[in-house]
Amino acid sequence: MHGAAYARRDVVKTPTPLHPRLSRRAAARWCAAALCVAAVVPFVACDRARDDRAEVEFWTLSLSPMFDSFVRGRIEAFEAENPGVRVRWIDVPYDALERKLIAAAAAGRAPDVVNMPDLNFARFVSLGAFRALDDCLPGGSDERYLPGALALCRVRGGLMALPWYVNPQARIVNTALLKKGGLDVDSVARDWRGLAKQAKDFHAATGAYLFSQPLGEESQLPIMLFAEGLSPLRPGAEGALEPSLATPEISAYLADFVRLYREGALPRDAATRGHAHLTEMFQDGKVAVISTGPNFVKRIRDVSPTVYASTQVLPGAVGALNRVHLPVMVLAVTGQSRRPTEAAALAWFMTGPESQTEFCKHAAIMPSSTGSLSDPFFATPTARAGEDEKLLQARAVAAGTLADAAAFTASVETWPDLRRAFEDEFKRVLLDGADLDESLRRIETHWGSILRAAPPVGIDALPTREPVRAAGEAGRS
Repeated sequence: MHGAAYARRDVVKTPTPLHPRLSRRAAARWCAAALCVAAVVPFVACDRARDDRAEVEFWTLSLSPMFDSFVRGRIEAFEAENPGVRVRWIDVPYDALERKLIAAAAAGRAPDVVNMPDLNFARFVSLGAFRALDDCLPGGSDERYLPGALALCRVRGGLMALPWYVNPQARIVNTALLKKGGLDVDSVARDWRGLAKQAKDFHAATGAYLFSQPLGEESQLPIMLFAEGLSPLRPGAEGALEPSLATPEISAYLADFVRLYREGALPRDAATRGHAHLTEMFQDGKVAVISTGPNFVKRIRDVSPTVYASTQVLPGAVGALNRVHLPVMVLAVTGQSRRPTEAAALAWFMTGPESQTEFCKHAAIMPSSTGSLSDPFFATPTARAGEDEKLLQARAVAAGTLADAAAFTASVETWPDLRRAFEDEFKRVLLDGADLDESLRRIETHWGSILRAAPPVGIDALPTREPVRAAGEAGRS
């Protein structure tokens, strides 16, 4: 499934516009306006009187039919606890979300609760499409959810969604291929800088690649910059954000990957293809280390048994902050909801420890609920029917990184536009030999125009986290 399969990619595909002349930003603005059209005041009071026949419409992303029994079972449990509420569940194809949400909102029929990926979320929040949940919830969110996931949901001081399932990145390694290059699970670097240092010699010794990462298409470099503590954005005039890419520190960091690519120590696909090339090259035995969701392990078992025999899962690659990147799915209540109290209660229920733990038993995902991690399924995992040792290892490794993991996706409306502008220019550096520093200055200029054209946001929208240090880190350089 797309919705629960963040292992395939971190970047969401841009949906086809409703009209060829309607830009993605214009479509989002239209959607936000439609979502808010029912009320003059931005938010309806959350203590609205209950209706015995209240219906709440709930949209998920690409969960049907594989997870029908889970979702319907949770809905039945929610309705049993809330007899005055009826839930209407609609599952939406992953890449059709924006288009369908816009159409439903324009017709005055937006859902009450909508499942959103992290990259789409901030765009709609900044335009007023979702309701703040701070006064609508039956309990405290700070104690209930992982800090690294909850931080993404807070925008401009308000809690605009609840984190649902997550998929922390892991290093999936081919131990047989590592051995050919003189490395093993203890000596291969965990951090991106260390992997970059080892990549050239590994390629020379084996003809294969130590690692790859999307650098041009679906570029992970902006996320990696945040993970290094090298923010590409900074506070500007009156607290608004402005670009901060053309710095010696960022230039030096990016230059390492440009050099590796030009020397052939990274595959051409790193510039021209997104996340899918990682999984394909790993299955073909052409790359030794990939950073992706641990749910990919089952696919390796099914598609490439030979590689699977040598596969091992290690904690995810990190930057200087020593925090694994955490893609997050959220549940938000729309501004058009006529039942905000009931809608918030449903989102709270679906993201609670019991619901999240059960979901994780059905899908190769991880919970954002701190209470789930004390369940034996995560705390002292044992193999289940049809589950082998490596799948168990993947779950245990992922669970062990959650406490310090962080969503390095910026909660900024224009983040998808900023990333696309970065990708378009950085491809020229990789493929056409454009000068890196000149390109960074061009990106800064483009980013500045994008930021100035959008509602201003402050530093709290950025994934700024303190570094953590863990004892006994194997493979750190």
